[in-house]
Amino acid sequence: MTLIALMVVPFVVSLLVCWLMIRYGPKDGPDGDRKTQAAPVPSSGGMGILAGLVAGVAATALTGSPAVAQLTLPPVAGVAAFTAFAALIGWADDAYGFPAMTKLIALLAGAAVAVVIGPQPLSVWIGGAMQVPPIIGLTSAAALIFVMANAVNFLDGANGIAMGTSMIILLMIGLLLAPNVAYSPGDQAPAMLMALVFAAAAAIGGFLFWNLPGRLFAGDAGALAIGGLIGGAIAMFAMDGPVLVPLTLCLPILVDVFLTLAWRAKHGRPLMQAHRDHAYQLLLRDGWEHGQVARLWWGLTVVSAGAVVAGPFAAAAGAYGMSPPPLDVIVFVAVLGIGCSLWVRQRVTLGRKLIADGR
Repeated sequence: MTLIALMVVPFVVSLLVCWLMIRYGPKDGPDGDRKTQAAPVPSSGGMGILAGLVAGVAATALTGSPAVAQLTLPPVAGVAAFTAFAALIGWADDAYGFPAMTKLIALLAGAAVAVVIGPQPLSVWIGGAMQVPPIIGLTSAAALIFVMANAVNFLDGANGIAMGTSMIILLMIGLLLAPNVAYSPGDQAPAMLMALVFAAAAAIGGFLFWNLPGRLFAGDAGALAIGGLIGGAIAMFAMDGPVLVPLTLCLPILVDVFLTLAWRAKHGRPLMQAHRDHAYQLLLRDGWEHGQVARLWWGLTVVSAGAVVAGPFAAAAGAYGMSPPPLDVIVFVAVLGIGCSLWVRQRVTLGRKLIADGR
């Protein structure tokens, strides 16, 4: 029953609410530049994802799972609160439009509040345990939530790419939490977080049914909420385990976001302006189909997940008093290096070709 509550209910509810958003939700119109759709497309499919997530948690509660009680307690409460807050901010932006700076300030404030009542890592596992001052733990957790919310939003420019990639990351984080849930039954917070990420992944599945054919966009409501959930999950994971493990999963997103921003800054281009300079956007400008681009990013994320589990990682080792192997550092640096190399190679080949062709 719990498995049905976590996976089937969110999928079905998201599927139905997304159908309602197609009929009655706000529309995202073409702008002749970054938005490449030929006609307005319904947006805010993220509200369907949020509805599926809430329904999954509620259904899990009805099965009698004691972990659900942790939803109203720290640190899970902070993660859940930011997810809902970001979805509402995103929906308001989808429907009415917000200045970019106003949205960023609201998200930053929301992330700060989230960590006050949510995840507060007091140690960092990077090849071993290192104690950190509380202010560093709070600041780092807030930064993770804020950065991931915006990073997923930056990636959300092709059907399936952002939400499909996020679904893989969430499923993998849930699997990494499983040993902690199994061997620490007295601590219900990991179990509740695992329920959240699995329910969110299933809800994304319902959204992708409409998104992959191009009938519905996630909008800021979906991208900001799911990105924030991933960031909060990473911050909670860092409280008991090696933080580089979930961060490695996110490198296909983070590498492109940070290197693109650095490239734009180097060339004097405004960072707050919408653009078509991300790696996936270069592929779209070169004629790739949305599905091709999405599958490439899914594949990169699966490869990153494979790198996480290929060695003797034991992601939960740090949670049970053992020293996590330095392999977490080795794998993270290796995947980061490969990702940066691929990004640079694309920029100096395809990027220059597109500029020369005026595309």
